[in-house]
Amino acid sequence: MFLLKILFDRPRIFGLLLTFIFLAGLFSLNTLPRQENPELSQRWSTIQVVYPGASPNRIESQILEPLEAKLREVFEFDEIISFASQGFSTTVLAIKDEVPPSLIEQVWSETQDKIDQASFLLPPDVKPQLIRSSGPPITLLYALTWNGEGETPLILMSRVAEDLRQTLAYVSGSDRSHVYGAADEEVLVEIDNAKLSALGLTFQEVFQVLSGLDTKKPIGQISQNGKELLVKARDNLTNISQVANLPIKVFNDYEIIRLGDIATLSKNPRDPPEELTLFNGERSVLVNISGAFSQRVDLYVNNVEELVDEFKDQLPSEISLEKIYDESFYFKEKFNTLYTSILFAILFVVGISYFLLGFKSALIVGSIIPLTIFLVLFGCKLLGLPLHQTSMTGIIIALGLLIDNAIIVVEDFKYRRNLGHSREQASYETFQHLWIPLAAATATTALSFFPIAVGAGPSGEFTGGMAKTVILSITSSLFLALYVVPVLLNSLDKIKFFEKEIFGGNGYSNEKLLHRYRAVLTWSYEVPKRGIMIAMILPALGFISFPFLKADFFPELDRNMFKVLVELPPSSNVESSEKAVLKLRDSIAQSGIVQDDIWFIGRRLPRILYNVIGGDSALGANNLAQGVYISNSYKEMKKALPELAKRLTSENPGLKIIVDKFDSGPPVDAAVEYSIDGPDLNILRALGKKLELIVRDAPGVFLTKSDLAGGATNLEFAFNEFNLALGSMSGDFFINELAIASEGVVVGAMLDGNKELPIKIRGLSTDPIESTQFLSMPSKEGLDYSSNYGEFEVTNQANFISRDAGKRQNQVSGWIWPDLLPSQTEKFLADRLEIFKADLPPGYIFEVGGEAEARGQSQSNIFSSAILFFVLIIIALVAALNSFRQAGLILSVALWCTGLAFLGLTIGQANFGFIGLVGAIGLAGLSINDSIVVLSHIKEANARSPITKEELVEVIIRSTRHVITTSATTIGGFLPLILTSIFFQPLAWAMAGGVIGSAIIALFYIPACYAISKKL
Repeated sequence: MFLLKILFDRPRIFGLLLTFIFLAGLFSLNTLPRQENPELSQRWSTIQVVYPGASPNRIESQILEPLEAKLREVFEFDEIISFASQGFSTTVLAIKDEVPPSLIEQVWSETQDKIDQASFLLPPDVKPQLIRSSGPPITLLYALTWNGEGETPLILMSRVAEDLRQTLAYVSGSDRSHVYGAADEEVLVEIDNAKLSALGLTFQEVFQVLSGLDTKKPIGQISQNGKELLVKARDNLTNISQVANLPIKVFNDYEIIRLGDIATLSKNPRDPPEELTLFNGERSVLVNISGAFSQRVDLYVNNVEELVDEFKDQLPSEISLEKIYDESFYFKEKFNTLYTSILFAILFVVGISYFLLGFKSALIVGSIIPLTIFLVLFGCKLLGLPLHQTSMTGIIIALGLLIDNAIIVVEDFKYRRNLGHSREQASYETFQHLWIPLAAATATTALSFFPIAVGAGPSGEFTGGMAKTVILSITSSLFLALYVVPVLLNSLDKIKFFEKEIFGGNGYSNEKLLHRYRAVLTWSYEVPKRGIMIAMILPALGFISFPFLKADFFPELDRNMFKVLVELPPSSNVESSEKAVLKLRDSIAQSGIVQDDIWFIGRRLPRILYNVIGGDSALGANNLAQGVYISNSYKEMKKALPELAKRLTSENPGLKIIVDKFDSGPPVDAAVEYSIDGPDLNILRALGKKLELIVRDAPGVFLTKSDLAGGATNLEFAFNEFNLALGSMSGDFFINELAIASEGVVVGAMLDGNKELPIKIRGLSTDPIESTQFLSMPSKEGLDYSSNYGEFEVTNQANFISRDAGKRQNQVSGWIWPDLLPSQTEKFLADRLEIFKADLPPGYIFEVGGEAEARGQSQSNIFSSAILFFVLIIIALVAALNSFRQAGLILSVALWCTGLAFLGLTIGQANFGFIGLVGAIGLAGLSINDSIVVLSHIKEANARSPITKEELVEVIIRSTRHVITTSATTIGGFLPLILTSIFFQPLAWAMAGGVIGSAIIALFYIPACYAISKKL
């Protein structure tokens, strides 16, 4: 009241207040970061270990067990899942949802310390590498393609790509930059095994000689006469000729055998390559740049584009540089839709206000909208909350809510002016009467959104911005309604221009409709149970419809992109994967929905979207390929994908092919996932086969996978220990000879321009398998062969071990067609899985994963925090109403409105998932606003004199106009989301449906219950 009097008495202060709000909003709008999606904390990382030649069992015992023991000392980890295959292991780390974002970096720092400590417990030369696979998604992706004659010069293209990467990496605001599909250049020294053996040399001796001749090492420094001079060895290896001239052995004191005498040297890309990339079917080298969070993406992209244009001008005509993905395109498209939605919502809300309240009231209510938006933007600036799709959606949602308080104040002011009160007296009485119920209503709405705003984990972080802007909006609107609206009303009444008849009126009125409405209210309050029954019809229908709602996790992502995963047998290399991809491309092109396609062969998909995890390394993925397809139209793509997926699967029975849209929300690998933990791999493998058959029988499941199923083809050398002993040869020596002759080993480096190339030696052979089996080597009697010390056998053995929290695990995954929901598959499998679970041997544990686990975890996170805020809502209601009974009455409204949320989802044919749940929780606080105000009007009338049923009817008629207006304007705020946003449609339908029913509850249920409590 004190502040209101100051604003009345000192109009200059009021003017300065409005000026501050206006300027603060404009400043915040221009300086707030803008990005497409909210920032998710970097809760996922992987540890990769390369241990050539080691079996999964050996990796498990020598690497994973000591490494996991150290990692378990970091108590913030929620998951430590490891996978061991032939010569390679991956450990996936996930931080608990309850760990706040501010501590994430500290956890990863501690993790690196634990990895360093574990390195002393691992075999020599084994170095675990922590790969941070989260962070900002790709902002821009460029393709370098060869347009000249002949084969693509990958070395040249890779050098150009690296120059571009370094150029982009230094742009202000860049987070990271990466090159995909580049050639791994090397100087390959292929040694003739026959010549080597004839000279009495071994591969290991050549390795030792060459390692000692690489003189690129510092010597030290000399201090003399007050000066310090650096002493270093001159680089002796700068071209292939110098490498070829390196002496290997001296005979007879003058005959020198050079490396070029026994070997063929070449500078080429690594063969076979570790990875390949294709753009529209052409071999390309891709360069990406990821802009850091908390900046304006559109301005950052403009800066990058300027540099790229300059770089492009310097390229020869044979090399084309093309932008193939631009996040800012989708950012601008989404923000344009949001801006249009805001404008539409403002016009709709003001139009409804004019129709129901009249011109003056609509003018006041309409002026509150920009003032509130400016305050919200200023609040976002103070909180460091960027503008992105969820925070902007919160503003759209709030457009209908934020004028509720203003409408109520305007209507109450007009009511008291009609009683003959002066402008100031009416304003003060309105403030005195409404500040408690409006504060209570605002507090309950804000508290209902708080569990979303502070929700832990990726789901809460993704939707938290929406809740924060809603809270900022309704609290700002409360301040404006109580302190700005009365002054504006007072000022407007003083302006003679607005006294004209054209500006008069109180909105739409109809005496015949009013008479019928009064009759309905009278009939319902004569027997209050009638009013209760009328109010309960819609909530009851909602609760009845709930079991028929389809469940999902997050709504689909409305982006014209889809992905294709191809998996070949484990022993396949990148070249085999490329052939399979080129064949698939032709088949996919027939669908007619493809605009561009990008393929990553030999690696998983990099972080092209905020929820894509795990593509920063190409190790261990030679048999995989993932493609990103950009479609002409999202609607056409969505319609064509199921048929395309079925056709590709039927045409390629030997491949595992997964075609699907990109999802929204936290990352989930497969639609349905189940795991079995236990000690024995053979039993786990057998149980996995049984479980896989169960999952495969579910409708819509087209592909299943058991982690421990299958095997890999290997060549195993069985030593003859007796022959080794007779030949005075050790097993280690023999293994090292075979390793260098087949795989090769790096012995040094050659500086080629500004790039250092590894020098690698290996055996020269056109048939590596045969040459390895008959490898010659010097012996006491001249020459000997590897076949004399054992023989090779072709074997097919299990090549995979999976571990979860230190226990062996077999995970069974199932994929469904793109147009189906996992919840339907889960319902079908529920009874069968219970039987399977009951038949498990002792010591074996069954767990549910996939979307069901992620959905359950996200919902539990939001419910765990909701309990606390529910208690705060009770405290706020009891404090405002000064009655436990009336507080209980208002809380019952929130319960009934939950059924209304289900009814809204049913009407909109929306799925019930995390976003629908967010809508239901938000509705619980929103729905009681009208009921609180109606109850306060009834209590005010009863305070003057005991109220009768006839007077109760008149009080409700007085409240009806603002109840209908606030409900209509609130629905108007949700209309843009219903019409334009696929992601937020479930929330909009849940809350819009609830608002309609909450108005009926406020007008029938609250008065009827009050009549019963007072025995009217």
